[in-house]
Amino acid sequence: MKTEGAAGPSGLDATAWRHLCCSFQSSFDLCAVLASVAKRICTTFIDLKCLSAFVACRLVRLDKCPGVRPIGIGETIRRIIGKAILATIGQNIIDAAGPLQLCVGQQAGCEAAVHAMSSLYDSQTTEAILLVDANNAFNSLNREVALRNIQHLCPSLSVVLINTYREDIDLFVDGATLLSTEGTTQGDPLAMAMYGIGILPLIKKLQTCDVTQTWYADDAAAAGSTANIRCWSDMITKAGPMFGYYPNASKTHLIVKQEYVQSAKGLFDGSGITVIADGDTLVLP
Repeated sequence: MKTEGAAGPSGLDATAWRHLCCSFQSSFDLCAVLASVAKRICTTFIDLKCLSAFVACRLVRLDKCPGVRPIGIGETIRRIIGKAILATIGQNIIDAAGPLQLCVGQQAGCEAAVHAMSSLYDSQTTEAILLVDANNAFNSLNREVALRNIQHLCPSLSVVLINTYREDIDLFVDGATLLSTEGTTQGDPLAMAMYGIGILPLIKKLQTCDVTQTWYADDAAAAGSTANIRCWSDMITKAGPMFGYYPNASKTHLIVKQEYVQSAKGLFDGSGITVIADGDTLVLP
């Protein structure tokens, strides 16, 4: 068992579960029961009241300087089962995403996106590249829309996600209970797959613009002419909120070749997007 990490609301961390599953005469029986639970939540719709403790999380706050990112620390058993599910149906998820979304388990997906954009920028037909940042993306994902999309795009993943995300989730913090009503639970092994597949229809919708785009989770990039990139940017700003994707213009950057800088500044005037000439230093917060 390679699972690591802190305990969820029950207080049983990865070390405790490792002992339970590997150190006793009855450990084999426990592992068989866990496998049975994993199989059932992947194949049968279950009343969420039966899973409320399974999906509950201990909430911690991560200082982003500025701002706060809520991190849900779920039960270790949920992480164990989630990883087992990914090991079993991982290829189905990769096949569903294809080359459009590189965050769902492809080898070196992030590196592939970076190298693709670098190669595209060197092309004579490329005038600029737009790097898009979204506000609080994983916590803003429209669950209802995402679950419906996943039912059609990746059926083998849909049942377990419907079982664990179709209702509000209890989050325990400082003696209080908050409800998670949208987005994925950061810390859930299935969260990245849910996000990646859930916004695939948005990515496909954006293909109508004549640009080349790459996506790694919520981080998107588009390469092409400045006019087509502006069309793509306007479309993602308009269509994104339907999926829970809210582009953050203040953290979005257009990197432009020197000869197209002036036209780009005119096209993106008033958008809030920072236009950076090739060769200038990009300072990220």
